[in-house]
Amino acid sequence: MRHHRLPLFIGVGVLGLAFAVSSCNVSTAVGSYYITYRASGLTGVATIDSVYYSPGSGKCKTSCSADSTMIRVLNPTIPSYGIYSVEQTVPNPATIAATLYGNGTGAGTVQFTAIWQTADGVIQGDSLTATASAGTKFTITIPNMVL
Repeated sequence: MRHHRLPLFIGVGVLGLAFAVSSCNVSTAVGSYYITYRASGLTGVATIDSVYYSPGSGKCKTSCSADSTMIRVLNPTIPSYGIYSVEQTVPNPATIAATLYGNGTGAGTVQFTAIWQTADGVIQGDSLTATASAGTKFTITIPNMVL
């Protein structure tokens, strides 16, 4: 009697493909938010000393400096196209805030944006700018927001 293993092989292959495809998509659980913090306009204008942002812990309600869960990224690498971004999924309810500390390397405007999307697809955001000039430090703060 001859056994055919082809159906099992195909089943495992299809399951593996389904897993690979699902892991490539951004997943936002029901009631959570997908957040993107993005700094743009950096090429020839500024470098980033650090970015300090909330992981949506809910502890950052009135003063984010009191939130020990804030994440700090020091001297992040800026791609050649001049946009730095951080993406994350945070639970609901969440509070978010972010601060960018930069150094001007030339004259121009740097934009710092927070965009959030709910699991049902609603997109909202906040964006602030700072004028940079060579040799000057600047700070852009996206204020505390309860999502």
